[in-house]
Amino acid sequence: MPAIPRPAMHAPLGTAICDRDPYKNMMELEDNWAVEIEEDAYEVGFWNFKGRDLRIRKAIRIPYTYVDALGNRVKEYLLIGFEGSGGD
Repeated sequence: MPAIPRPAMHAPLGTAICDRDPYKNMMELEDNWAVEIEEDAYEVGFWNFKGRDLRIRKAIRIPYTYVDALGNRVKEYLLIGFEGSGGD
């Protein structure tokens, strides 16, 4: 299967993430969300996922908000780990 070019994958990737929103499609991005993204890199980092240890080389933390059942705006984060060796 050929790779999807980077610009063409942005919308489908965003849709796939938003379709799995645990807050019933209530996730929102604040105006300054892009400047609040945090990054971290690991020489040796593992996350346990579905009972397996997966090597994570880089992770990003993206802020979003949602409104809870009481009407409060809550800030949370989407944490994405890039699995593999980081191109090594």
